[in-house]
Amino acid sequence: MREPENCQMSYVGYSSPRTKEELEFEIMGLKNLIDKANEKISRLKQTAYIVSEAEKSGAKELNDLFMDKE
Repeated sequence: MREPENCQMSYVGYSSPRTKEELEFEIMGLKNLIDKANEKISRLKQTAYIVSEAEKSGAKELNDLFMDKE
């Protein structure tokens, strides 16, 4: 396994919101960031599932997993 990198996700917002509008905008930015993180987690889970299925079936290529076996 490689050494992990310092990964970051960014969003548009305020580091120190001062008004109600800035607070609301900051919350929206953070919610958007959470949605992006959840989407990435979902993609990684799908990839992990495909890898697991490939290992279980002994597939050498992805097409071996998705082709109908009649």
